[in-house]
Parts: sequence; C-alpha cells; structure tokens
Amino acid sequence: MTKLAYLISKMEGFGIPGAIPTVRNNPGDLEHAPGETHPADAPNSVGSFATPGEGWERLEQQLQEDAARGWTLEQFVYTYAPPGENDSQQYLNFLCAGGGWTPDTPVATALQEQA
Repeated sequence: MTKLAYLISKMEGFGIPGAIPTVRNNPGDLEHAPGETHPADAPNSVGSFATPGEGWERLEQQLQEDAARGWTLEQFVYTYAPPGENDSQQYLNFLCAGGGWTPDTPVATALQEQA
C-alpha cells in the first residue's frame, strides 16, 4: 500500500465503524470507479466494492492513472475533493503533512513511498 493511498483513506474515514468508506469497502470514497456497485436510487453516490481488498486495489489504480496524467497533489485534491463539497485546503494540508510533501509534489513522486 502506498503512503498516499493510506493517507487518503484516513482523511476519508476508512476504518471508522459506520463510516461510508468502511461500510462500502471503499477506502478512497470513490464514486465512479470500475467494479463499484450503486443503489438504484443513488447512482452518483459513493460506490461499494465486494471486499476491502477490491477497494484498495481500485484506489491504487486511480492514483496510478492520475500520476500518468502528470497531476500534482494539489490538482488531485482540487479535482476529487473540490471546494464547496470539501475543505480542499485542509485535505491537501493533511496529505502534505502526512507524507512530507508540498502541494506541487507530483502524484507519481508521492506514490513512490510505501505506508
């Protein structure tokens, strides 16, 4: 597991009993990832994975895709945790503090560190 994925899961509340990411086996709180299922009445909600392992795998795959785009941590956070829905700056600060990174650190660089 990469340190970045681990920090994202902590920010999203994975591991907290009753938290949506925990209940739905979705440590990244992903909404439209391959392999997710959604209730019919909430197709745009946070998806569910069959197992936590599937959720972790998909989070790591998403991070690899964003690394390939050349994104920085700031671009990543402001895309997936946008202002108006999240405290984007707090999210970014949490990741940077936890990983010893700066907002302009490439996602690809952050992914080199294991948790």
